[in-house]
Amino acid sequence: MPRHSASSRLAAFSRTFLCLIGSGGRASKGRRTATAVALMVMATASLALACSVPVFRYALEHWRPDSYIAFVFHSGDLTTEQQAAVDSMQPLGADGGPLTNVAVTVIDVAADTDPVTQKLWQDHQSEQLPRMVVQSPPKWGPPQTIWQGEFNAKNAAMVMDSPARAQIGKKLVEGESVVWIFLECGNQDQDDKAFDLLTSELKRLQSELKLPEIEEEDLGDLSVNPDALKIAFSAVRISRADAAERALVEMLLRVEPDLMDAELSGQPMAFPVFGRGRALYALVGKGIAPDVIEDASQFLTGACQCTVKAQNPGVDLIMNIDWDGMVIPTEPLDEDLPPLAGFSGFGLPDDAADSNSVDTASAEEPDVLLAQANDVTDAAHDDSSGSQDVVAAKEPAEAGDASQPVASPVAASDAVAAPSAGMGQNVMFVLMFLVIGVVVASLFFMPRTR
Repeated sequence: MPRHSASSRLAAFSRTFLCLIGSGGRASKGRRTATAVALMVMATASLALACSVPVFRYALEHWRPDSYIAFVFHSGDLTTEQQAAVDSMQPLGADGGPLTNVAVTVIDVAADTDPVTQKLWQDHQSEQLPRMVVQSPPKWGPPQTIWQGEFNAKNAAMVMDSPARAQIGKKLVEGESVVWIFLECGNQDQDDKAFDLLTSELKRLQSELKLPEIEEEDLGDLSVNPDALKIAFSAVRISRADAAERALVEMLLRVEPDLMDAELSGQPMAFPVFGRGRALYALVGKGIAPDVIEDASQFLTGACQCTVKAQNPGVDLIMNIDWDGMVIPTEPLDEDLPPLAGFSGFGLPDDAADSNSVDTASAEEPDVLLAQANDVTDAAHDDSSGSQDVVAAKEPAEAGDASQPVASPVAASDAVAAPSAGMGQNVMFVLMFLVIGVVVASLFFMPRTR
């Protein structure tokens, strides 16, 4: 029996319900009811959105990276070379959609009178023009400046790509589960010890961890045969002083809000990167420990408990890679869930939710501009991904090459399997609501303790 079947998930949630509510016997009946309602909502969402495909593979096939915004400030006309540099930051894929997760906005500070862009320029103005300011995706909340400096072809290329990112992207496309970035602190002895610990633990975990068994109803979420999946870890070591990696280092140091604090900035860091260049979180100093490394590895190689990208931890990096051309998904790329009705604060449009989360005194107006630019990029991606609902089989480079996508083994039988799959889902939800009914009933018959 599959280890992550719908029935096993239901049993796990049932135990969680009864355990948490039972332990709340000292709480008031109203608090127990509130706890039960919250847990029911969580269980319903998880049961509906959980998937037995490993997190790293689901992310690779279905989670489109969030778009950074590159503002190019200039005065007067751009030169031919400068315009070529702008164009180099907006490459198009084979389908005509944006190739990278960067949206470029060009602003003439001498002619532009928009108060929003003028405010943005005032916050970053310099005598050196043209100038580039790269900010984090608006979906993350208040924009953070990832990099700023002179705009030229060299700096544009450094923002878009780097040797380390090219190496990481190649490994992920070829089937590695997770590629760890080890960011040196500059103390060689400290760096060597932490890197040796990281690589030795990854070697151990690679041989000990097991992939979840893929359920039949989840095979449609894979563009490869489940037998082709593997657990493979590696680590890429980079120096903070490497000029070619300046943009990458700045992005990594903003994966979490306190990584640039004095107490952390002088320590080595490790970032597990998976999917389409998504960094999970940072392990810092003594946090680069066997148990923490194992926790991250288990999560990324385990079954995807929520397939909605926004509900999962992690921060996307800028990667100049044609993911859609190299990894052909069986379903359209990750879409936002429809609004939830009846809950205060939910159901708002993405741009409204983002603007509510920022400091209105300092970031509200620039966020509007950022969100508009990001929406353009997302719309272009959505248009190009809508046709990707059929797997296009690729010939492997050589016999037995597990890294090359192959047709889903169930693609030909989808029409036959659809009715039975639908019945299975109905049975699961009937069972789920029966459990919920039992839990609610228990609230009124559970003995109260003092």
